Amino acid sequence: MERTIVRCERGGLYSTLWWPWGSFKAIRLGPTRIQRCPIHHKWEKTRQVDVRELSPSEIADAEAVTDSRII
Repeated sequence: MERTIVRCERGGLYSTLWWPWGSFKAIRLGPTRIQRCPIHHKWEKTRQVDVRELSPSEIADAEAVTDSRII
């Protein structure tokens, strides 16, 4: 399983596990998901981010913040 960088609807960047066929921690809505943002501590729409559009510091910051683990 691979981590990917996502952006919440308020603009927060963080990394999460993103499976193309399912989700244990989110509600899938096509290319977006509703999941708990670890930055704002609220349920928000998230979308995958193209890392080519991010600066190296944005990538490092997003990788430093992860969502909750599956227990």
